[in-house]
Amino acid sequence: MKNISIKFLLVVFKTYLSNLPKSIKVLLLINIVAYFIFIITYVFFLYNLKCTFGAYPTCSEKFKVFKIFTYMFSHDIIPDHITGNLILFLLFAPAVSRIIGDNNTIKLYVFSGLISFLSFNYIMNNKHNEIVDKLTETGFDVRKIKQDNHGYIEMSTFDNTNKKQERLLNEYPYTNGRLYGASGSIFAFMVIYLFLFIKRKKSILLNLIVLYFVIDTILMVINIVIYHDIYYLGTPFSHLGGFIGGIVFFIFWLRYLNNKTVGYLFTENKKVIQNEAAPILQINAS
Repeated sequence: MKNISIKFLLVVFKTYLSNLPKSIKVLLLINIVAYFIFIITYVFFLYNLKCTFGAYPTCSEKFKVFKIFTYMFSHDIIPDHITGNLILFLLFAPAVSRIIGDNNTIKLYVFSGLISFLSFNYIMNNKHNEIVDKLTETGFDVRKIKQDNHGYIEMSTFDNTNKKQERLLNEYPYTNGRLYGASGSIFAFMVIYLFLFIKRKKSILLNLIVLYFVIDTILMVINIVIYHDIYYLGTPFSHLGGFIGGIVFFIFWLRYLNNKTVGYLFTENKKVIQNEAAPILQINAS
């Protein structure tokens, strides 16, 4: 009985994967292959490739333009990171992709990832400049700051410093932290899913999106207002960037459709979303 259940689940999973849009398969494959390369590199060479392909803010010496694109396919070697990202991706992205098309799916993933980085870069640079200014006000010469290969402040930097300067120096490395993962892009798919299926009031997925957004917003407010915690500040701002990127992309997509068609309306179209009854945008070609 147990073997039958496992076989049944495998058949269901295989059928589900085979019915995914081509663009979703491509993005899924890139993320999974990249993850296993990261694992192999760490196991055999004790080197984490997220240090190479993760994106750093422009205030960091490690900033490279190509990393703005590679970070959105990079994940921590701890499996819960990529697992959480891909579960959310598979929950929301396929339905969105079936409506906007494969080409737009790839564009949305990359575009929202770029906006996510810009949001992350803004808050990191803002905090970096704030800490540099405060250190300068205390009479500390920021040119003396030395960081090791892992980004930590070298002990020699703390020579002849007071408690305030020590606190600021301990916060300094976090303004040069790296960004990695697909969550910024996933937030874009989530917000577009919300717009497309807004009439499905009793949808579990829609309620999940709202709950996720609320929790993420609360955590960002707690980190900023209460704890002034800059260590986790980049993550919620990157999510916010993905959220904004999704809205911007959706608006331009609607404008493009409006220019190409007589009009559009919300209706039921089971063919587009493969028997998933939901109000979606249907185009009436002129």
